[in-house]
Amino acid sequence: MKRYRPQLLVLLGAAITMASIVWELTRMNPATAYIVEPWSLRGYESVHGSVTFTIGALIFLAGLLTIWERSKEPLISRLVALVMGGAAVGVAAIYGTDEKTMGGGFLGWLLAVLVGYVIQAAIMPLLPRMSGVLRLGTSVAILVVSAVILSLTLLGTSRSALPVVWVTIAAAVLVGIAVTGKPAELSANRMLIFSTVAGGATIALSAAASRSNLISAQLELDGVAGKFQDTQVTSGWFIALFGILVAFIGAVSLWARRRDIIINQQRAERQRSAAEASAAEIQAALELAQEHQRAARAQQG
Repeated sequence: MKRYRPQLLVLLGAAITMASIVWELTRMNPATAYIVEPWSLRGYESVHGSVTFTIGALIFLAGLLTIWERSKEPLISRLVALVMGGAAVGVAAIYGTDEKTMGGGFLGWLLAVLVGYVIQAAIMPLLPRMSGVLRLGTSVAILVVSAVILSLTLLGTSRSALPVVWVTIAAAVLVGIAVTGKPAELSANRMLIFSTVAGGATIALSAAASRSNLISAQLELDGVAGKFQDTQVTSGWFIALFGILVAFIGAVSLWARRRDIIINQQRAERQRSAAEASAAEIQAALELAQEHQRAARAQQG
């Protein structure tokens, strides 16, 4: 059972997040004593609950793909990471209808640095071999130049666009980081961790919008609504975040376990290669000694 604990945690956490749809997501402060209706909304009565359920379902599927034995292969692992990124874009395309203003300021610089990292990670393997210090300097230079150019052009000012645009950019950056990281066999595991963090952030940041949704539902029902400050997120929101936390712990544990296995395999391979090289050198030395002995006997004869 302990062997499969990380896998079970990922799937259990995702299932808990999905189950939160049946719990109350938002409600009025109990002090309002049902003055307005609806007094509360469950997850399945709100678009935010549907988004939360979808996030949980995608993390569950991403967990199954990552647990799959073939996801340890470099190519398959990268493809799984790409599928996860594409799924996030699909969710944004379905649920994101209002334009959002993003970019500029600290967020713009942060995104520029992340994109710069992906660019330098993609370029460095294409360059010729260099010494350690020169390689480090070149890597840092590519990252800094890329980040500065991006921040001064595309990402330096605030822009308005549909959520699918911003999610596509974020997903491309995260997939780029996942697939360019070493070792390649852990690309899917890295993307699974990114997915749980992004999913948790989405749910956490939806609190205010969920409360506003309750006010909108009251206005649509009878035109009378409570005050925004009297609304609050409740059990469904906390259960969803708890599920994300469980899935995150499982994802990190699975990544750490696979990383240790890969490191041990690489160490064993290096030791085997060294042993084979040493055996070949010993065999060559023995053959040379035998050749010298035969030559000496021939001279004596």
